[in-house]
Amino acid sequence: MNKKAYILFTRVPVPNKVKTRLQSLLTGEEACQVQQRILQDSFVKFQPLSETGVDLYLTYSDEGDPTELLTALPKSFHSFQQHGKTIGERMNHAMKYVLKMGYEQIILTGSDIPNLNTSTIQAAFNQMRDVVLGPSPDGGYYLVGCTRSIDLTPIFETNIGWGKSEVLKETLRLLTDFDVTLLASLQDIDYPSDLKGIRNDLKEENLYFKHWLEENRGILE
Repeated sequence: MNKKAYILFTRVPVPNKVKTRLQSLLTGEEACQVQQRILQDSFVKFQPLSETGVDLYLTYSDEGDPTELLTALPKSFHSFQQHGKTIGERMNHAMKYVLKMGYEQIILTGSDIPNLNTSTIQAAFNQMRDVVLGPSPDGGYYLVGCTRSIDLTPIFETNIGWGKSEVLKETLRLLTDFDVTLLASLQDIDYPSDLKGIRNDLKEENLYFKHWLEENRGILE
C-alpha cells in the first residue's frame, strides 16, 4: 500500500438520474452520455497515478446497477459503494473508509470536471498541509483533500447547502483552525451553459467527451 490515495466520487450513470440539470436542453439519455464520457476520460487520465505512488479508488452511488461502470473500470482502481443520505455524509464515509486503511494523504474529487488531470491531483498532494480544496466557479469545490490527522466530519455532516453558491465560503469558515491550500479553479458540468462554455477550453486528453461534443454540436448551437 502507498501513502497517498485518490478517490473518484461518482453516481452510477443512469438516464434521468444523473446530470438532470442538463435536461433543460438534453434528453435523459444524452445527459447520461455526458456523465459516461467524462468518466471514461477520467479512467484513462488517472490510471497513470497508480505508477507514481498513489492508490486509486472509485466510490459509486446506489441509483442503479453498477455492473457496466465497474466493467469499464481499469484494474488499477479499487471500488466501493457510497453510504449516507446527503452528499456530505457520502463524501465523509468515503474518505474515512479509505483513511482507515492507513494512508497519510487522501484526495477526493467529483467525476464531472473534464479539465481535471493528473497534474492537478499531484499538485494537490504536493501543496497539502492540513487541507486542500479546489474551487469551482459556481461557489462550490471540485476537490477536497486532507492528511490523516484531520477529521472533516464537522464540514461534511453540517447544514451546508450542498450544490449552492455558498458551499466553498461556508466550508472555509469551518476550516479557520486549519492550514488550507486553494488550487486553481476548474469548471464542472452542471448546466447546458457549462457544456457550451467548455467546448473552446477543453484539453485534448478528453478524447471521449470531446468526441461526444463534436457528435452533438448541433444540440448545443
